[in-house]
Amino acid sequence: MRKIDEEKFLYSVSEESIMKTWDNEAVEEHEFSDTYKKFREDLIRRAGENGSNKKIGMAGSEYGERRNGEAVGEIIAMPYQSQKKKWYRRPAGIAAAVAAAIVLSMGAYAISGLFKIKSQEFTGENGAYTYEFEAGDDGDGVMVQPMRLVPNYLPEGYEYLQEHFKDSDGIKKYHGSDGGGLTIALDNYFSSQTFAYISSVENTEINGIKTDILTSNGDNGSDYVVMMFYEELGQVVTILGYDGISLEEIKKVAENLVLEPTGEEAYQAFAQERETYDAEPVLIEDGRQVQVGETMEYVSDVTNKKLSFTVTDIDIRDDISGLPEEYFTDYERISSLLDENGKFASYERTEPVWENNALVEKSTDEIYPAFAYITMEITNLSDEPLTDAFVYANLVYKNSETGEEEVEMAEGLGNETVYYDGSDYLDGIYNIKLYHSDFDAGETRTVHLGVLFMKERQDEAYLSLFGWTNLMDTCYVKLIP
Repeated sequence: MRKIDEEKFLYSVSEESIMKTWDNEAVEEHEFSDTYKKFREDLIRRAGENGSNKKIGMAGSEYGERRNGEAVGEIIAMPYQSQKKKWYRRPAGIAAAVAAAIVLSMGAYAISGLFKIKSQEFTGENGAYTYEFEAGDDGDGVMVQPMRLVPNYLPEGYEYLQEHFKDSDGIKKYHGSDGGGLTIALDNYFSSQTFAYISSVENTEINGIKTDILTSNGDNGSDYVVMMFYEELGQVVTILGYDGISLEEIKKVAENLVLEPTGEEAYQAFAQERETYDAEPVLIEDGRQVQVGETMEYVSDVTNKKLSFTVTDIDIRDDISGLPEEYFTDYERISSLLDENGKFASYERTEPVWENNALVEKSTDEIYPAFAYITMEITNLSDEPLTDAFVYANLVYKNSETGEEEVEMAEGLGNETVYYDGSDYLDGIYNIKLYHSDFDAGETRTVHLGVLFMKERQDEAYLSLFGWTNLMDTCYVKLIP
């Protein structure tokens, strides 16, 4: 059985003299007509509808099925080589056979790619690297066949990070026994892709697939980003390696990766534009200004909870002596801010700066921490017992120029509550239900919350309550009246 010369076959069925010369198998560059482009895309689409048993990756064979010594169908060689041989039988219909030749022909990839990289370049001061993709005659996307990721190699000791990712076609997440991490994902919905803090980009190929290796030297969650562009399938595979996994291991993962058709309905790729949303500024004056001793009511029709909260006292301290450890979210971390006398010690604050193609920590100023010990009375206003009532507060600062709410996230000085002694759910350190309490009908309870703040901004500091609920206006209690 004679093997098809796919490029000549494509030439002969295109119904158009699309090349200037054909000399010794060399093809000159040529701009195809719109008619031919539409014809080509239609063939590719039909291949996606009919070629549901095709696997793309490390497969390759020139052998086909025979019945009673006769060949069944026409066999087209897969473009990749491996020890495991796979074959592809021609679907019914000459159009599908032509489409299969286009999709599977290594030489035709440049002709039949479903998308192209319109541009790729550094686009920002912080090492931002951006890809712009183009697909379709009008740049409005292209229909592609859904694929599933089949990782045939994982580094030793790597397991699924979360159970529900095992059955996902488009994303696989793993973590290693040594602490490293790996994410493999299909991402072709958007017309652009940007990665921050990229130090270098290497253009290469893996298994004949155009591939970029991005090295990060910053805090973007990944040490390496490997981008594989399956242009003939309309797919982009992103492999993220983080927390110390080696580039050699990531390359092995990429080399052994297979894409398989799912057989599901085709979808439009590279059509969505990524949108950036600028959060609306939160003005403290837009919230309810509450004085110490003034009652705030919280009502939820969803959970049938009705409680009143009253801040009765705010005690500013320079230590946490006498407070039980079990009521702190992270006593060890907070106590590390104390000096040998048990007082909060000043420390140097740093911030990340992108400099010399790397993210480095730069000293900014000196921080003087302090602790606010808040006494609060809470009353269950309903005639029924309440369980899991959430008792919480945040610490925010008022920008002196704009009036906007600001959050200082300096080390050890996040704006979250770090202490609560009214919990009914003490299960240990980092307990996510530490801030939950149960109340009898009509019960009033006195509790204490604790937050860290910066002394140099204490006149701008406020306690923020109920802002996370979206059920009522945020209430602000000035830390120092």
